[in-house]
Amino acid sequence: MRALSAIAGLALLNASAFAQLDSLLAPLGQPPALRASEARGVRGSEPATAAEARATLGGDAFLAELEKELTARMSVTGELKLSLTRPWQPVKLPAQDFAIAVTELPIGGLSGTFFVRVKVSSGGEMVGEWQVPLRAQLWQEGWVASSRLDRGQALDRSLLAAQKVDVLRERQPLISAETDPSLLDLTTSVAAGRPLTRRDVAARPVIRKGQVVEVVAQQGLLAISMKALALESGAAGDLIKLRNLESRREINGQIINENKVQIHF
Repeated sequence: MRALSAIAGLALLNASAFAQLDSLLAPLGQPPALRASEARGVRGSEPATAAEARATLGGDAFLAELEKELTARMSVTGELKLSLTRPWQPVKLPAQDFAIAVTELPIGGLSGTFFVRVKVSSGGEMVGEWQVPLRAQLWQEGWVASSRLDRGQALDRSLLAAQKVDVLRERQPLISAETDPSLLDLTTSVAAGRPLTRRDVAARPVIRKGQVVEVVAQQGLLAISMKALALESGAAGDLIKLRNLESRREINGQIINENKVQIHF
C-alpha cells in the first residue's frame, strides 16, 4: 500500500510539472492594442506642433495686418507697403487668431520712416503693446515723362506714361494718372523718366492775356453783355482782370469758358 501511495504521489507531481512546462512553452500572445486615445495621441503629435506654429505671430503676418489697419485708419489712397527697421521677434499667441489695433498714429502722418504704437490681442486676451519703427512706401499711379519735356510745352497723353510711383519719396505732390494732362501746361522742364509734380505744371489757360472776350453781367432779371480785353490769363473758374472796351474801366470777372467771363454785382 505504501508503494502504491508513493507511485500515485509521483504521478500527481509529474502531471503538475508537465502542466507548468506546457504553460511556459505555450505560444506567445499578440500585444494588447493601443487604446483609441493613445493611438490619437501618437498620430496627433505632429499636428500639435503645427498648431503651435500657427499660434506664433511672425513679422510678415504682423506687417500684412498693420498695412490693412493703417490704410483704413488714415484713409490711404494707393498701395501701402511696410517693412521693419529692426528684426522682429516672434510673439507667442494664446490662440490661432489675432488682431492688431493702432493706439498711436504717426505724428506727422505717413512718411518714409515713422513710429506707430500697436496693441496685439489673441483669443480675447491682450498679448502686448509696442512702439514699432517702420519704413514705408506708398505706391500710386502718376504721370511720368516719356522723354524730355520743355517749359511751356502743351501736355497730352502721348508724351507721358502712367506708372506706379512711391509718392513718399517725392518732396512735391505728384500729378495723379487720373488727371487729364491736356488741361495742363509745363511751367518748368522735366527730364525723361521723372514723375510730374504740381510744381512742374499749371492749369492750361482757357483765356489768355490780350484776348477779347464776352462779358456777361446779371442781377435778377437784368442781364448785360459787353466786350472786354483780358488783362490776365486764366483757367476755367479763375478770377481775372478785364478792361471794358467802351468805357476803358477795369473790372474783375470769373472765367466760364474759352470766350466768356461773368461778373457779379
